[in-house]
Amino acid sequence: MKSTSMWGRTAWVTAAAAMAVLALGCGEQKQHAAVETGAAPVDQAAQTPAVIAAASTTTPEAGVTTLVGDGKTTEDSLPPDVTAFAPDSSIVPGTIIEITADASTDATSLILTDRLGHKYPFAYDAEAKAWRVHYRVPLGTGVDRLGLSVTATTGANRFKRVWVFLKIQGGVPAESDGC
Repeated sequence: MKSTSMWGRTAWVTAAAAMAVLALGCGEQKQHAAVETGAAPVDQAAQTPAVIAAASTTTPEAGVTTLVGDGKTTEDSLPPDVTAFAPDSSIVPGTIIEITADASTDATSLILTDRLGHKYPFAYDAEAKAWRVHYRVPLGTGVDRLGLSVTATTGANRFKRVWVFLKIQGGVPAESDGC
């Protein structure tokens, strides 16, 4: 029993030593390659990627680098803004409810998705200037709170998702006594 334990320890020590030799060997090769090419001291700013260098400024006295935007944010690069509202009262399963959403003007579609994966498209009500959809709460809902996602999408395929939670009346069934 002791010989197998000793063998295991020897194997671990040998593996660790081999890893250390390999790691040191790689470092020596990198240093040797730098000497062979005659590389001059490297300026850290010269190694900064072009995108970051173009969008950053360095204050020499403070030694602080700050990223600055290039001022080219477009309407297509931002997701739409959306908020959604559902009835606050407890809802009986099987009831049809109306969910209303307000979205920014760049939103081209709104979709309601329930936990079953069913998707319902919102329709825009021009008079109310709001998005509306009707949803039937499933009969077999065994929860006291049901989460629905509302996703607004722009023409540039940017999206934002918010959640609406419904209070379900009698959602958690009582345990039966076996009758």
